[in-house]
Amino acid sequence: MWRPLSFLLPLIMALAACKGKVEGQPASPAPAATVQETKVLGTPPDLAGRWLSLGWIDVPDGGVVSAPMLWDIALEDGKPVMTHRFVSLPPALKAAVEKANADGKRWEPSPEELEQLRAGWDELPLEDQHVDKMTNEIAGRDGFDDVVKGEERSKDALWMVRERMDFNAAAAPVVRQVMIYSALAPSGREYTGNFDMATVAAAPFPIPVSYQGTFRLYRIEAPPPRGFLSRLFEGLAGCGRRAPSS
Repeated sequence: MWRPLSFLLPLIMALAACKGKVEGQPASPAPAATVQETKVLGTPPDLAGRWLSLGWIDVPDGGVVSAPMLWDIALEDGKPVMTHRFVSLPPALKAAVEKANADGKRWEPSPEELEQLRAGWDELPLEDQHVDKMTNEIAGRDGFDDVVKGEERSKDALWMVRERMDFNAAAAPVVRQVMIYSALAPSGREYTGNFDMATVAAAPFPIPVSYQGTFRLYRIEAPPPRGFLSRLFEGLAGCGRRAPSS
Protein backbone atom coordinates (compact mmCIF):
# COMPACT_ATOMS: atom_id res chain seq x y z
CA MET A 1 0.00 0.00 0.00
CA TRP A 2 1.15 3.56 -0.68
CA ARG A 3 2.53 5.01 2.54
CA PRO A 4 0.99 8.40 3.31
CA LEU A 5 3.30 11.37 2.88
CA SER A 6 6.32 9.44 1.64
CA PHE A 7 6.88 12.09 -1.03
CA LEU A 8 6.48 14.91 1.53
CA LEU A 9 8.92 13.69 4.16
CA PRO A 10 12.05 15.31 2.62
CA LEU A 11 10.30 18.69 2.71
CA ILE A 12 9.09 18.18 6.27
CA MET A 13 12.49 17.05 7.52
CA ALA A 14 14.16 20.02 5.85
CA LEU A 15 11.79 22.34 7.67
CA ALA A 16 12.53 20.55 10.92
CA ALA A 17 16.21 21.36 10.41
CA CYS A 18 15.38 25.04 11.01
CA LYS A 19 15.79 24.22 14.71
CA GLY A 20 19.47 23.72 14.07
CA LYS A 21 19.26 19.93 13.99
CA VAL A 22 16.94 17.14 13.01
CA GLU A 23 15.93 15.19 16.06
CA GLY A 24 16.19 11.42 15.89
CA GLN A 25 13.12 9.40 15.17
CA PRO A 26 11.81 7.34 18.11
CA ALA A 27 11.94 3.59 17.83
CA SER A 28 8.82 2.10 16.27
CA PRO A 29 6.51 0.57 18.86
CA ALA A 30 5.03 -2.86 18.42
CA PRO A 31 2.22 -2.76 15.84
CA ALA A 32 -1.14 -2.08 17.46
CA ALA A 33 -4.66 -2.08 16.10
CA THR A 34 -5.86 1.34 14.94
CA VAL A 35 -8.96 2.61 16.69
CA GLN A 36 -11.54 3.51 14.04
CA GLU A 37 -14.87 5.29 14.25
CA THR A 38 -17.48 6.28 11.67
CA LYS A 39 -19.53 9.47 11.71
CA VAL A 40 -22.55 9.76 9.42
CA LEU A 41 -23.95 13.14 8.42
CA GLY A 42 -27.17 13.48 6.46
CA THR A 43 -28.24 10.70 4.11
CA PRO A 44 -25.37 9.29 2.04
CA PRO A 45 -26.03 6.79 -0.77
CA ASP A 46 -25.69 3.05 -0.26
CA LEU A 47 -21.91 2.56 -0.22
CA ALA A 48 -21.86 -0.85 1.42
CA GLY A 49 -19.14 -3.07 0.00
CA ARG A 50 -15.43 -3.24 -0.72
CA TRP A 51 -13.72 -0.31 -2.41
CA LEU A 52 -10.41 0.77 -3.88
CA SER A 53 -10.31 4.54 -3.43
CA LEU A 54 -7.59 5.81 -5.75
CA GLY A 55 -6.49 9.42 -5.43
CA TRP A 56 -4.23 11.15 -7.96
CA ILE A 57 -2.31 14.02 -6.38
CA ASP A 58 -0.77 16.77 -8.50
CA VAL A 59 2.70 17.68 -7.20
CA PRO A 60 4.67 20.89 -7.88
CA ASP A 61 7.14 19.34 -10.33
CA GLY A 62 4.28 18.50 -12.70
CA GLY A 63 4.14 14.83 -11.76
CA VAL A 64 1.35 12.80 -10.24
CA VAL A 65 1.34 10.64 -7.11
CA SER A 66 -1.17 7.77 -7.00
CA ALA A 67 -2.59 7.11 -3.54
CA PRO A 68 -4.56 3.84 -3.35
CA MET A 69 -6.60 3.13 -0.21
CA LEU A 70 -8.85 0.19 0.63
CA TRP A 71 -12.21 0.56 2.36
CA ASP A 72 -14.69 -1.89 3.82
CA ILE A 73 -18.13 -0.34 4.35
CA ALA A 74 -20.79 -2.37 6.12
CA LEU A 75 -24.35 -1.56 7.19
CA GLU A 76 -25.12 -1.79 10.90
CA ASP A 77 -28.59 -0.86 12.11
CA GLY A 78 -29.17 0.74 8.72
CA LYS A 79 -26.12 3.03 8.95
CA PRO A 80 -22.75 2.70 7.16
CA VAL A 81 -19.74 1.69 9.22
CA MET A 82 -16.47 2.31 7.40
CA THR A 83 -13.18 0.54 8.03
CA HIS A 84 -9.97 1.81 6.44
CA ARG A 85 -7.80 -1.26 5.81
CA PHE A 86 -4.14 -0.85 6.72
CA VAL A 87 -2.79 -3.59 4.49
CA SER A 88 -0.33 -4.07 1.64
CA LEU A 89 -1.50 -4.39 -1.95
CA PRO A 90 -0.74 -7.65 -3.78
CA PRO A 91 3.00 -7.60 -4.70
CA ALA A 92 2.49 -7.02 -8.44
CA LEU A 93 0.10 -4.12 -7.83
CA LYS A 94 2.33 -2.60 -5.17
CA ALA A 95 5.31 -2.71 -7.54
CA ALA A 96 3.24 -1.09 -10.31
CA VAL A 97 2.14 1.77 -8.03
CA GLU A 98 5.68 2.36 -6.76
CA LYS A 99 7.07 2.45 -10.31
CA ALA A 100 4.38 4.87 -11.47
CA ASN A 101 5.05 7.15 -8.50
CA ALA A 102 8.81 7.01 -9.07
CA ASP A 103 8.21 8.06 -12.68
CA GLY A 104 5.70 10.76 -11.69
CA LYS A 105 3.01 9.07 -13.75
CA ARG A 106 -0.61 8.28 -13.02
CA TRP A 107 -1.39 4.65 -12.14
CA GLU A 108 -4.75 3.17 -13.04
CA PRO A 109 -5.54 -0.49 -12.35
CA SER A 110 -6.26 -2.81 -15.25
CA PRO A 111 -9.19 -5.26 -15.08
CA GLU A 112 -6.64 -8.01 -14.39
CA GLU A 113 -5.14 -6.03 -11.48
CA LEU A 114 -8.60 -5.40 -10.04
CA GLU A 115 -9.24 -9.13 -10.23
CA GLN A 116 -5.99 -9.80 -8.35
CA LEU A 117 -7.14 -7.42 -5.65
CA ARG A 118 -10.56 -9.03 -5.45
CA ALA A 119 -9.13 -12.54 -5.25
CA GLY A 120 -6.60 -11.68 -2.56
CA TRP A 121 -8.69 -9.22 -0.55
CA ASP A 122 -9.09 -11.35 2.58
CA GLU A 123 -5.44 -12.41 2.71
CA LEU A 124 -3.72 -9.03 2.29
CA PRO A 125 -0.98 -8.66 4.95
CA LEU A 126 -1.30 -5.98 7.61
CA GLU A 127 0.89 -2.90 7.25
CA ASP A 128 1.66 -0.70 10.26
CA GLN A 129 1.31 2.94 9.19
CA HIS A 130 1.65 4.21 12.78
CA VAL A 131 -1.94 5.46 12.97
CA ASP A 132 -3.37 5.60 16.50
CA LYS A 133 -6.87 6.70 15.56
CA MET A 134 -8.83 6.84 12.32
CA THR A 135 -11.99 8.92 12.00
CA ASN A 136 -14.12 8.15 8.94
CA GLU A 137 -16.88 10.64 8.16
CA ILE A 138 -19.48 9.89 5.49
CA ALA A 139 -21.74 12.80 4.56
CA GLY A 140 -24.73 13.00 2.25
CA ARG A 141 -25.46 16.28 0.52
CA ASP A 142 -28.15 17.09 3.11
CA GLY A 143 -25.48 16.81 5.81
CA PHE A 144 -23.01 19.32 4.34
CA ASP A 145 -22.00 22.20 6.62
CA ASP A 146 -21.52 25.80 5.48
CA VAL A 147 -17.79 25.31 4.94
CA VAL A 148 -18.38 22.46 2.50
CA LYS A 149 -21.18 24.34 0.72
CA GLY A 150 -18.92 27.34 0.22
CA GLU A 151 -15.84 25.46 -0.96
CA GLU A 152 -15.40 25.40 -4.75
CA ARG A 153 -14.06 21.84 -4.84
CA SER A 154 -16.83 20.33 -2.70
CA LYS A 155 -19.95 22.50 -3.07
CA ASP A 156 -21.31 20.43 -5.99
CA ALA A 157 -20.54 17.04 -4.45
CA LEU A 158 -23.20 14.33 -4.25
CA TRP A 159 -21.61 12.99 -1.06
CA MET A 160 -18.29 13.15 0.74
CA VAL A 161 -15.89 11.01 2.72
CA ARG A 162 -13.50 12.74 5.11
CA GLU A 163 -10.81 10.66 6.75
CA ARG A 164 -8.60 11.88 9.59
CA MET A 165 -5.51 9.93 10.62
CA ASP A 166 -3.91 10.75 13.97
CA PHE A 167 -0.40 9.25 14.04
CA ASN A 168 1.64 7.93 16.94
CA ALA A 169 5.18 9.02 17.83
CA ALA A 170 6.77 6.61 15.34
CA ALA A 171 5.47 8.74 12.47
CA ALA A 172 7.14 11.95 13.72
CA PRO A 173 7.35 14.67 12.55
CA VAL A 174 3.98 13.91 10.92
CA VAL A 175 1.15 14.13 13.45
CA ARG A 176 -2.05 14.23 11.39
CA GLN A 177 -3.38 13.73 7.89
CA VAL A 178 -6.82 14.54 6.48
CA MET A 179 -8.14 13.24 3.15
CA ILE A 180 -11.35 14.50 1.54
CA TYR A 181 -13.14 12.68 -1.26
CA SER A 182 -15.84 14.86 -2.88
CA ALA A 183 -17.86 12.62 -5.19
CA LEU A 184 -19.04 14.68 -8.16
CA ALA A 185 -20.41 12.08 -10.56
CA PRO A 186 -21.37 8.41 -10.67
CA SER A 187 -19.57 6.16 -13.14
CA GLY A 188 -21.79 3.10 -13.35
CA ARG A 189 -21.66 1.68 -9.82
CA GLU A 190 -18.51 3.67 -9.10
CA TYR A 191 -17.73 7.35 -8.51
CA THR A 192 -15.27 10.08 -9.53
CA GLY A 193 -14.55 13.46 -7.99
CA ASN A 194 -12.09 15.80 -6.29
CA PHE A 195 -9.44 14.58 -3.87
CA ASP A 196 -7.87 16.90 -1.31
CA MET A 197 -5.24 16.05 1.27
CA ALA A 198 -3.77 18.06 4.14
CA THR A 199 -0.95 17.06 6.44
CA VAL A 200 0.25 18.56 9.71
CA ALA A 201 3.84 18.10 10.84
CA ALA A 202 5.23 19.40 14.14
CA ALA A 203 8.70 20.45 13.04
CA PRO A 204 9.48 22.71 14.93
CA PHE A 205 5.94 24.16 14.91
CA PRO A 206 2.77 22.83 13.24
CA ILE A 207 3.31 22.97 9.48
CA PRO A 208 0.24 22.35 7.28
CA VAL A 209 0.93 21.03 3.79
CA SER A 210 -1.96 20.57 1.35
CA TYR A 211 -2.34 18.96 -2.06
CA GLN A 212 -5.17 18.62 -4.57
CA GLY A 213 -6.11 16.16 -7.24
CA THR A 214 -8.88 13.83 -8.33
CA PHE A 215 -10.02 10.35 -7.39
CA ARG A 216 -11.94 7.35 -8.60
CA LEU A 217 -13.73 4.85 -6.40
CA TYR A 218 -13.54 1.30 -7.75
CA ARG A 219 -16.03 -1.27 -6.45
CA ILE A 220 -14.36 -4.57 -5.56
CA GLU A 221 -16.94 -7.31 -5.76
CA ALA A 222 -16.81 -9.89 -3.00
CA PRO A 223 -16.67 -13.52 -4.19
CA PRO A 224 -20.04 -15.29 -4.07
CA PRO A 225 -20.53 -17.50 -1.00
CA ARG A 226 -19.76 -21.15 -1.59
CA GLY A 227 -22.72 -23.49 -1.27
CA PHE A 228 -22.81 -26.74 0.67
CA LEU A 229 -22.24 -28.94 -2.39
CA SER A 230 -19.21 -26.95 -3.59
CA ARG A 231 -17.59 -27.24 -0.16
CA LEU A 232 -18.40 -30.95 -0.06
CA PHE A 233 -16.86 -31.61 -3.48
CA GLU A 234 -13.76 -29.61 -2.55
CA GLY A 235 -13.33 -31.82 0.49
CA LEU A 236 -13.68 -34.96 -1.62
CA ALA A 237 -11.50 -33.75 -4.47
CA GLY A 238 -8.45 -35.72 -3.40
CA CYS A 239 -10.16 -38.86 -2.12
CA GLY A 240 -9.88 -40.82 -5.36
CA ARG A 241 -6.24 -39.98 -6.04
CA ARG A 242 -3.63 -42.67 -5.83
CA ALA A 243 -0.26 -42.10 -4.30
CA PRO A 244 2.42 -42.19 -7.02
CA SER A 245 4.29 -45.48 -7.24
CA SER A 246 7.90 -45.36 -6.17
